[in-house]
Amino acid sequence: MQIVFEATWEATLSDQQKQAFIHQYETKRSVQEEFTATPILLKHKRDGGLVATVFLQNNRDEVLSIREATVCVVNERGDTAAEETFSLSLDIPPFTATPWSFVFLPTYVNSIEEPTDGWKVIIK
Repeated sequence: MQIVFEATWEATLSDQQKQAFIHQYETKRSVQEEFTATPILLKHKRDGGLVATVFLQNNRDEVLSIREATVCVVNERGDTAAEETFSLSLDIPPFTATPWSFVFLPTYVNSIEEPTDGWKVIIK
């Protein structure tokens, strides 16, 4: 399994930032499901929004194309902290992981509690 950066990320991240993502991915527990979204960083924005940066992992033997995704951030009690539908154009090659950030508008955030390591990101 390797990290693949989407073209915009590839062009804007420094080599040091890319290496930090690669290192962080290598320290994550491997998941064998066909597709997973593993949180890297969940953070509230000053305006009340929320940023969820995740590794989108494609464990299938074909390209995974994502054009629309309903993304839920769930706290450790199973409560939905944020939910929004995003339009995107993302193709994840087979057996790779791609870092990606979802930026939730304040109107889609249901919780002001600080995210913890127990929070999950679910993509429908």
